Amino acid sequence: MPNFIPRVLKTLLVLLIPVILILGSARLLATDAYLAFEYGKPSFPPDVYGFTPQQRFILASTNIHYVRAHLPDNELSKQTLNGAPVYNDREAAHMADVKAVFQAILRVWQGAFILFLLFGVVFWRNGERIVFASAIQSGGLLASGIILTIALLAVFAWQTWFELFHRFLFVPGSWLFSYTDALIRLFPVQFWFDATLTISILSFVGGLLFVLLGWRWQKVIELLRLTKEETNFVQSV
Repeated sequence: MPNFIPRVLKTLLVLLIPVILILGSARLLATDAYLAFEYGKPSFPPDVYGFTPQQRFILASTNIHYVRAHLPDNELSKQTLNGAPVYNDREAAHMADVKAVFQAILRVWQGAFILFLLFGVVFWRNGERIVFASAIQSGGLLASGIILTIALLAVFAWQTWFELFHRFLFVPGSWLFSYTDALIRLFPVQFWFDATLTISILSFVGGLLFVLLGWRWQKVIELLRLTKEETNFVQSV
């Protein structure tokens, strides 16, 4: 393998790790289990406009399964409660956008994970395991740094962070709704703040585990190398 290839692959691998950790953590939150956990918090605000806890959970769960492509494209438009549509046209259109973004994120995560495995195989088969271990450590450090920055922005400048995030992913204004609209009642600001912190914690811990794994693996590889050199020296004597 030419000398520059391991360096290029290592750089790419380092960049892939934050993507895998952050998007993977976000993917874990798009589940009924996390929804039940969040709704079950004593501090989570109740709906003051009439959804019962059961109605709220069922409707929110439908949104989650919708963005995960488990339901037809027109599922939310068909949702009714007491004979009236649950969502207005703007809400349904926004959730269609959310579904498209989530599916794109899912494909990026899957691609990043596959590339991570392929690069690992390349390093392993070419005897570059210590480079692989170093990349894992560096990627973990990068992921931890990025996540720490995101968490600090969320805590100290939530409104700015929230607006920038939506402006980057969605058409300006398409994500703004009245407090009486169903989406805001199902997913109030507290939900997104808690989700951001949860993703940050999961990704940060994952980054630290990658750092520890890469560091420890390098130590093991170096120890094995020294042991082998000592054995060869004794045999030659």
